[in-house]
Amino acid sequence: MSVILVERSHSAALATVRLNRPDKRNAMTLDMWRELREVFTLLEQDVQVRCVVVRGTSGHFAAGADLSEFPALRATAEQAETYGRQMVAALTAIRDCRHPTIAAIEGLCVGGGLEIALMCDLRLGAADSRYGVPIQKVGVAMPYPELAILTHMLGRPTMLALLLEGQLHDASWAERHGLLTRTVADLEAELAATIGRILTGSPASHRHHKSFTQRAVDVLQSLDAEDIRRSYAAVESEDYREGIDAFLARRTPKFPGN
Repeated sequence: MSVILVERSHSAALATVRLNRPDKRNAMTLDMWRELREVFTLLEQDVQVRCVVVRGTSGHFAAGADLSEFPALRATAEQAETYGRQMVAALTAIRDCRHPTIAAIEGLCVGGGLEIALMCDLRLGAADSRYGVPIQKVGVAMPYPELAILTHMLGRPTMLALLLEGQLHDASWAERHGLLTRTVADLEAELAATIGRILTGSPASHRHHKSFTQRAVDVLQSLDAEDIRRSYAAVESEDYREGIDAFLARRTPKFPGN
């Protein structure tokens, strides 16, 4: 069974991309990041597409990354950067897609799942959806490519609230802090209405506005290769090793602080 599903409707003008690991609340694997990038690369080139919806299956958007992969795939700075480049490539493929994108969010929208949602142009959240970046529980830092994009988008105070406290927040908090475009009582009805407004608009206008606004806020130009490499090296800390070990053993971590 494919972990990334693509459905077409509205005479192929609407593409719905579904994250599909329901048994893991759609937690993202490295293969899923690669496939997600491939899917958006193909959608980017499809002239029939006018709108893309991203959502999860079985009542959740995505519960972050699948940490069970990390001991094998993110144990060194080099591995972390290799993994990170795949992840950032998928995220920027969503962000830079020329078609308008909508995240339709139910249940958990956490960590990498929240990053996927934030790369979409519009984010509609069900009233009972929940949001957070509990990376401090793993003992590692979010590397620059992701951190720079999200900090510019949400602001430093909101990013620090997410990263330092590691809480899960409700949809009302998420909307107040810019994570959501709006919270909705009936997700399917509002999603259909939003899709309708986009599909009746000019595709050329949409493409121009997406391109021009991204050009106006591009924040990665000031980071050099050494900045980025150093940010991935955080996986070589003792805190990170303890965080992953504790997660896999289902115990509370005891971080040494280095």
